Amino acid sequence: MKKLLILLVFFFLSNNALAINFSFTDMEGKVQKLSDYKGKWVLVNFWATWCPPCRKEIPDLTDFHQENDDAVVIGVNYEPGISDKKLNHFLALYLVNYPITRVNDEIIATLGEPRGLPTSILIDPQGNVKKKISGMVTDRKLNQMIAQFERQSKKEK
Repeated sequence: MKKLLILLVFFFLSNNALAINFSFTDMEGKVQKLSDYKGKWVLVNFWATWCPPCRKEIPDLTDFHQENDDAVVIGVNYEPGISDKKLNHFLALYLVNYPITRVNDEIIATLGEPRGLPTSILIDPQGNVKKKISGMVTDRKLNQMIAQFERQSKKEK
């Protein structure tokens, strides 16, 4: 019985654990975890309202988030001094359709400090960081990267 219990615990942990994980509270007050998106590609995007390239890439990120059932964008606002009111106004103005959180110590400890904005981190469905991208990204480029990583993964099997 003890061996069965150990095997069940091992099976549960190995099938539900991600390589990396962190928690965040979105702008609606909902606590989420990266592990909530297990099985999906995740793009974590560090950005700020004052950053022109960040603002320019938002339409591509909203398209990518909306058009891909197997992918999600998590926006990490990197400006601690901005009020909720101002941030929510910005999000409504730019029609942001993906979860937004404020930067926190757990995210930085897990993914590292961005060297500039925007910075995006592409995480595979198993929770492994596949690519760090400095500068703007487009939905087309993201889809191409994911397709390339999926082709590589199939070749390795």
